Amino acid sequence: MKVYRYGLIAICTVLLFSCDKETEGLSKVSVPYGITLDGGETVLVEVGSPYEEPGYAAAGENDADVTSAVVVSGTLNTDVIGRYTLRYTAANADGALTVAKRTVIVFDPATPTGFYRVSADSYRNSPPSSEYASEPTLLVYQEESGAYFISDFFGGYYSVGRDYGSAYEVGGSVKINKAGEVSLSRSSVTPWGDLFTSVTGTYNADTQVFDIELTWEAGYVFHLILIKE
Repeated sequence: MKVYRYGLIAICTVLLFSCDKETEGLSKVSVPYGITLDGGETVLVEVGSPYEEPGYAAAGENDADVTSAVVVSGTLNTDVIGRYTLRYTAANADGALTVAKRTVIVFDPATPTGFYRVSADSYRNSPPSSEYASEPTLLVYQEESGAYFISDFFGGYYSVGRDYGSAYEVGGSVKINKAGEVSLSRSSVTPWGDLFTSVTGTYNADTQVFDIELTWEAGYVFHLILIKE
């Protein structure tokens, strides 16, 4: 069993400064380190395969390389399908902490898990919908047998198409039966305080394409064509 454990080492340093009259009442502004994750915030690993860290970097003031200050923590078992989180933390000399997170999806390649392009032929209520022209990318992954999480039931209509940002990505879970028919399992709450009430359509395992309609309580239906990348 491949289990990766990362220990978090906390180092606390207390610095005492004396102040003369010229600096009395003034305080230094502490600038936290910036952490960059290579390979993106979400990576996929086939079940049973070793996890290979894509890499990371940290920069301090004047872009100084402080990557050695980063500590990685979290538990990842690549023999068990699921969603895992790794934390990348770094503290500057003043103790200001920066935290970055990476999601690792351990998946069965025989399932629909993967990144999907939202076809420009997708639409809200009726075609065309220019909000899908850039063909946003969604993440689909297995939560349990027969149930799959879709990262945005809007398909990027608001977050990308209208540039509202990630706060307007509304995830949810669907079920896929043996015939490839898709139905709603659960919906997250939208920024407007309501839900998606139904999902209908199909998943074609041969072409790895979802063709689904998602009904939103606000009175809109999103027709999404999702093509595996």
